[in-house]
Amino acid sequence: MNQRLDLYEADREQLLGALSRRHIRCRVPARLVHEAILECGWSIQRLSGMRSALLGLCCAEERAIQIPTDFRQRLRVPATARLVYHETLAHELAHIRLHAQTMLMQRRKDSAWENEADVYARVFLVPRAQLLGKPAMQRLLDAQSQQELWRNILCLAQEFCVTGWFLSSALELYGFIRMQKKRRLVEVLPVAHELVGRFVLAWSA
Repeated sequence: MNQRLDLYEADREQLLGALSRRHIRCRVPARLVHEAILECGWSIQRLSGMRSALLGLCCAEERAIQIPTDFRQRLRVPATARLVYHETLAHELAHIRLHAQTMLMQRRKDSAWENEADVYARVFLVPRAQLLGKPAMQRLLDAQSQQELWRNILCLAQEFCVTGWFLSSALELYGFIRMQKKRRLVEVLPVAHELVGRFVLAWSA
């Protein structure tokens, strides 16, 4: 898993570097994911009549990411539409970067691709180095209650322009927390303290 995360991080930095050379810069990757798709030579299309369960679709034949015109209405919490849109585009960007060529050559889809795209999206939108440097991350580690934990998760989510659930999934992916999803309970893992401590030492050196 760590090797895969490293590969996805390198790919993100390559894409953001290409945007930076065109003077398109922002410290929040969510605000660049639309431009990252265009940088790949793909378009983003708004379509009506898409299958009701879909929020986005990677169409390799057209080199297009397709988004339903009623995107907002398809969400359980329409107020999160802007954040979920970032997450959806990052997931579809993953298909562009990881799977589109195979889609074209072999005309097939693999069931493992959705999980890979979810991982890529979390790595793209919530970079580890930025996460470790956030004051809210340190407050999360020091939290004494579930209420405090979630307050800081939501604070981090706001900073990265993603939903709280997406941010908590990124924290779990990186091994900082363990989630009991049904009960919405968060446990901070010991490695999180170690990694943040290491980051602070490296930053101050």
